[in-house]
Amino acid sequence: MIKSFKKLFALFGDWENTKQTARWLFCLGKHFKRYIAVFLIINLITMLMSLASAVAGRYVVDAATGFRSELFVQYIALMLGTTLLSIVISMGANLFSSYVNEKFAFQVRADMFDRVQRSQWHQVSKYHSGDLLSRLTSDVDTIASNLIGILPNTIVLCCQLIIVLIILLQNDPTLAMIGLIVGPLGFLTATFSRKKYSIYQERLRESHSEYYAFMQETFSHIGVVKTFQLENANNAQFADLRQKRMKLVLKSAALGNTMSALMRLIYGLGYVAAFSWCAYRLTTATTYLDPSGAEVATYTYGTMTLFLSLVSQVQSSIRGLGGAIPKVYSLLVCAKRVREVTELNAENYTEEGRMPGRVSVRASNVTFAYDEQNGVLNGISFEVGAGEHVGIIGTSGAGKTTFIRLLLSLIQPNSGSLTYIDENGNEETASPASRRFISYVPQGNTLLSGSVRTNLRAGKPDATDQEMWHALEMADASEFLKKSPGGLDTVLTERAGGLSEGQAQRIAIARALLRDRPVLILDEATSALDEKTEARIFERITAECQKTCFMITHRRSMLRYCDSILEIDDDGRVRFDSSQPETKQ
Repeated sequence: MIKSFKKLFALFGDWENTKQTARWLFCLGKHFKRYIAVFLIINLITMLMSLASAVAGRYVVDAATGFRSELFVQYIALMLGTTLLSIVISMGANLFSSYVNEKFAFQVRADMFDRVQRSQWHQVSKYHSGDLLSRLTSDVDTIASNLIGILPNTIVLCCQLIIVLIILLQNDPTLAMIGLIVGPLGFLTATFSRKKYSIYQERLRESHSEYYAFMQETFSHIGVVKTFQLENANNAQFADLRQKRMKLVLKSAALGNTMSALMRLIYGLGYVAAFSWCAYRLTTATTYLDPSGAEVATYTYGTMTLFLSLVSQVQSSIRGLGGAIPKVYSLLVCAKRVREVTELNAENYTEEGRMPGRVSVRASNVTFAYDEQNGVLNGISFEVGAGEHVGIIGTSGAGKTTFIRLLLSLIQPNSGSLTYIDENGNEETASPASRRFISYVPQGNTLLSGSVRTNLRAGKPDATDQEMWHALEMADASEFLKKSPGGLDTVLTERAGGLSEGQAQRIAIARALLRDRPVLILDEATSALDEKTEARIFERITAECQKTCFMITHRRSMLRYCDSILEIDDDGRVRFDSSQPETKQ
């Protein structure tokens, strides 16, 4: 038995990985065990209502054909009552299902969303944002809709199958044998092409991610698309993706339809066999008088109706169990994709200490490479005193941004160490927790959709209007915002729509200044500004902010505001020059 399950689960990858995925799903389900129990009870009641309706139907038919006609109205009432009760229960079950599915999906999304934010940067950066969104939406929806319902449905279908078979075995063993023979044949037909179906499911999920990623990237860079007139090329690529997905959809649908047709054929033949047997029993039935003197038949039309209904329920139970297999495939495929993200290694946050007023930075023989073939930084060593400004220069691709990522602990050195030192001489090795020392202005447009106020308060959530206007003035951004009717409440669309690149950069600088941390990192933070505006900003930062500042720039003229220069050559080696008083105004 275990070997059979291993062969089945091997369709999804290695056995150990599948077991881990199953455990992960089990842990998710444990948090919703009460809801699953409620679903089980609802489904059991619905199943019993179905059986009661079938039994009542037998007596309605018998009463209509002359047997126990005095109970005709009561049996009609019983059928009507069970039907109405089933409808009411079904309505409640649907509402309850919608609530539970949404609650479950939200919890999984919240866990996944949090893990993506807290995972190690280099691991998350391997995924396309569109792929992450696909896993966060479509895959989670599939898990939520299947996980909560599969177990209760399977239990109920098994109970229904056992109860019906017991009734048939007691009353008509031949019909029970027909059900036992035809049912497994249909089940085997449903699982006959499970390997191909599993492959199609995985490819469909991958194609959905490609689809989503392509659209997300196109919309995020709509300016580039228009500038390079990529509309037609993108439409062609979109059509290729659609065609690729359409082929998979059609193949999957064709396989499903073929299996469904074979199952209908098998169950149809089984029903014909059961119907023929019941008709034969009906033609050979005899009658007798009961103690009250009423004529009773050994096999009636009502009995035939009941037994055919029970045979249909046997077939539907087995068909339902067979139909659960594709849902399990889909569930496992999606669970593997989501689990892969939720189990990314989290960053190691240590307990945060107090915030120092001033911080110096020391690098000791720091080496870093993204892979074994491509070294980026080789043996960097320097020490920057508290309040000093360092200009970082070098050719494109030399490793300037990589160095900033090391300062931010987005990546860790392969060897050597980076250390932050407060004014009392306390040392702290660079880690995710040491980001509390840092204000950062990244390259490009990094403002969020919302208002200017919302963006500024990302730097300091409790900032007053006065503090925000002061930071904007420091960043040379107050003048154009005061002219805007909205002021601090000016609404920004995605990627700061409505602002120029230079205006967006100045608000980003104000956000970093408002954060007011002892270390300030500027990564090409003024690349969209003219030299005069850039000069005004750096003069204010130099005069008012006693921060340790690292500034990447391609403008040599800006180095006059720096105490020292860190130059990275194409081999990843560094020349650190702290003796340039002539460059500092």
